[in-house]
Amino acid sequence: MKTPVEVIESKKRGEVLEEREMRNFFAGYMKGEVADYQMSAWLMAACLKGLEPSEILTLTKCTVESGRCRPHENYDGKPVVDKHSTGGVGDKPTIVLLPLVACMGVLVPTLAGRGLGHTGGTVDKLESIPGLFQQFTWEEARKFLRENGAIFMTQTEEVAKLDKRLYALRDVTGTVDSVGLITASILGKKLTETLDGLTLDVKYGSGAFMRTFEDAERLALSLFRTATSFGVRTEVLLTDMNEPLGEWAGNAVEVMEAVRMLRGEKVEERFYNVTMSLAESMCRLAFPEEKKRDFRPELEKLLLNGEAYGRFLKIISSQGAEKLALENLDEILSPAPNLTEYKASESGFIREVDTFGVGQFLIRLGAGRRVLTDRIDHKPGLRFRKKLGGKVEKGETIMEVYSSQPLDASEIPELFLIGEEPEDTGSYVRHLKIS
Repeated sequence: MKTPVEVIESKKRGEVLEEREMRNFFAGYMKGEVADYQMSAWLMAACLKGLEPSEILTLTKCTVESGRCRPHENYDGKPVVDKHSTGGVGDKPTIVLLPLVACMGVLVPTLAGRGLGHTGGTVDKLESIPGLFQQFTWEEARKFLRENGAIFMTQTEEVAKLDKRLYALRDVTGTVDSVGLITASILGKKLTETLDGLTLDVKYGSGAFMRTFEDAERLALSLFRTATSFGVRTEVLLTDMNEPLGEWAGNAVEVMEAVRMLRGEKVEERFYNVTMSLAESMCRLAFPEEKKRDFRPELEKLLLNGEAYGRFLKIISSQGAEKLALENLDEILSPAPNLTEYKASESGFIREVDTFGVGQFLIRLGAGRRVLTDRIDHKPGLRFRKKLGGKVEKGETIMEVYSSQPLDASEIPELFLIGEEPEDTGSYVRHLKIS
């Protein structure tokens, strides 16, 4: 068996490591026999030389097996399906998907995350609702699944322990942007849920970790191959993040926008269609034998008749949301009181949105974290009155900024590029093509 140094040198030369070599190396790391500096060296070698599909699969297995998994259980024949997004600005479909898909007879045990870098996190957003508790053991999660069909929960210390340690190193050693390491990190957590199906939403564009469609496609293919190797039915959608998703970005304001969709109210078109495309995918995976079934009309009916919103209230109530909050959701989720308008400096069409900059600006407003220990202010938010490709007149409001402290318009960064001709935004939802 190779020593830790030999494993590092093998990867440095671009060699493909055998499963037993990798298992021994990662087991040694969890036991303290492989030092952090040695693991950091291996991560850098893996980032520079890349990981082959067999190595990604082994690392994913090691990650899943490093903590507790939800025991496989027959929930009266109901399928268990989840969804994961690689993250973006205004990315709120999960809040709608859980109650909506649960109403279709599907169990959805979502392990959600906190904000990462410039992107917001579902856990942080839902904490806008006072009293809502999201940290559960698998035993508690099973109870909620049986009662409500879905659960919002965050990763606990008992889940994917290897990933938590590796990510702490990757975050400070410049080894985050590796398709193989990202794949193992995402699926190493998601596959602890013991799923029948998994829908993956891989973002691309100025507000995503994968800036180009080609990079997103490489990650999508890696995720698909690895997840299906575990026997999990998988679909991957690639969705555009060259502008924030929806009309609002922040924490409380994004929950508010999701609640409006659950109530059957009209919401921004891209947010609606991306969310419904993901919901359809989850249903296809849940009921693979019903190949000709059109799920969209059924899902739309659940929004319009109030059933999806009722299920949402039931879920968050059982997870501890305060009764007063449930009775006054609109007030609880209202934006911060100080309004500052961002106006167009010239007439034309919005050709580009600095979506990464939007995320950074939200952090400056207190809606995200610079460091892990920062407390989040759930009230600040941005409302986008104009979208990519939209026509604007000089002096017209493009964006509204709602801040907890008074803000001068000069403090708002330049986030929009205006040109004389409209930009062709193209399709913003694409399905991964498997050759």
